[in-house]
Amino acid sequence: MKKNSALIMILCLCSVGLTLAGVLMLAMGIGDKDVVGIITGSIILIVGLIAVTGIVKTYNKLVRYKNKVKESLALIDIHLKLRFDLIPNLVNTVKGYAKHEEKVFEEIVKLRNQAVKTNNEEEKLEAANKMLPKLKHILVLAEDYPKLKSDALFKSLMDELSTVEDKLVASRRIYDSNVNAYNTLIQTFPNNMFAFIFGFEKQELFKIDAGENISAFVNFGGKK
Repeated sequence: MKKNSALIMILCLCSVGLTLAGVLMLAMGIGDKDVVGIITGSIILIVGLIAVTGIVKTYNKLVRYKNKVKESLALIDIHLKLRFDLIPNLVNTVKGYAKHEEKVFEEIVKLRNQAVKTNNEEEKLEAANKMLPKLKHILVLAEDYPKLKSDALFKSLMDELSTVEDKLVASRRIYDSNVNAYNTLIQTFPNNMFAFIFGFEKQELFKIDAGENISAFVNFGGKK
C-alpha cells in the first residue's frame, strides 16, 4: 500500500510539475509576446492537466470497481452466516427422527463451527463447501420420515433455508458479475498500465457452490 501511494504521489507530482511548467512557459511567452512560447506553453499546460485528470480518474475508477468486488463478497459472507445459523436447529430437528445418522450430524456441526470461528475467508468458504454434501444428506433423510416432513419446526427451517439459498445464488452472481467487470477494466488499455503501477490484481470468480446444487433439496423439504 505504501509503495502504491508513493507511485501515485510521484505520478501526480510529475503531472503537476508539467502543468506548472506549461503555465510558466505560457506566462513568459505572453510577456515576451513570443508566439512559439505561447503555443508551446499552452500545449504543455494542456498535456499536464490531461495527465493529472487522467491519473486521478483512472485510480478512482479502479478503486470503485475493486470496492464493488469486496462489497459483493461481504454480501455472500452475510448469507453464508445465515445458513450457518440455521444448521444447529435443522440438525437437532432431523436428529430427533434419524438418530442413527449421528456421525453425519457431528461432522456437519463441526464444519459449521469451524466456519463460524475462523476469520480467514478461504477457510470459511472451504468449510462451507465441505458442508454442502452433508447438508444435502440430512435433507434427503426427510423423504424417509413423513412425520419429519410434516413437522412444523422443520417446515419453518426449510422455508428459511430456501430463502437463504436463493439469496446466496443471487449474491454469488452479483459477485461474479462485479469480478468480471473489474478484471476487464484492469486488463484493457490504458487501465492495465495503471493497474500494474498501482498494484490492482486480477480477482478470481467464486470457487465454491454458493447454493445452486442445494436449492432442489431445500425446496422439496420446505415447499411441498
